[in-house]
Amino acid sequence: MQKGLLITCPEHDDGTTYLTYFSKEIIAEAIKKSLKNKQINDKELNEKDFSAILNKLQYKLVVLNGHGSSNAIFGYKANPIILIGKNDYLLKERLVYARSCHAGLKLGPASMKNTKEGCFIGYALPFIFYMDAKWTTKPHNDQVAGLFLEPSNLIPISIIKGHSSSEAHHHSKKQMLRTMNKLMNGDQLRETPLYLEALWNNYSGQVIYGNKKAKL
Repeated sequence: MQKGLLITCPEHDDGTTYLTYFSKEIIAEAIKKSLKNKQINDKELNEKDFSAILNKLQYKLVVLNGHGSSNAIFGYKANPIILIGKNDYLLKERLVYARSCHAGLKLGPASMKNTKEGCFIGYALPFIFYMDAKWTTKPHNDQVAGLFLEPSNLIPISIIKGHSSSEAHHHSKKQMLRTMNKLMNGDQLRETPLYLEALWNNYSGQVIYGNKKAKL
């Protein structure tokens, strides 16, 4: 493995478009640190092409944006890119962050079985975030989405900055607690209970497997 970032950037619905947009912050940090990076877009987000890229580019850090299940992570639309028992072994010695629903339930631990230097951070529950409908075409103005996506960005950004996987995991969870505290002590909006419920879901559902001391 070599230092580098592979990041999936699907854009086939509002949710994946937002994940890709907020990933710009991750990519910017990689560029700042002179870290090699490869953005994988819609046309390559299928099992065959994605597996070939993982085999060719032995980059240590992998960020997977997209929909998911307990057994798979999806790329473009319903195309799986990682499946248990098929190509999950390609993640084994990498540092993986899966911003996908349920992928931390079975896929995460399966991909890190008997790993030495690999680590998987993901969600055993759905990963939930809300968007402000008036900004769906301009995600950079959407402060609501930022409540959820900025703490999640701290995982790969912390790893890029040299922190261990465990530290990155805790940085993200600590930021979620700060955000929840700010919401509870600020002006109460009609949506505040929904935001708090979603943040707590992400906080309690965020899991880590493998070598927690692993670094980039």
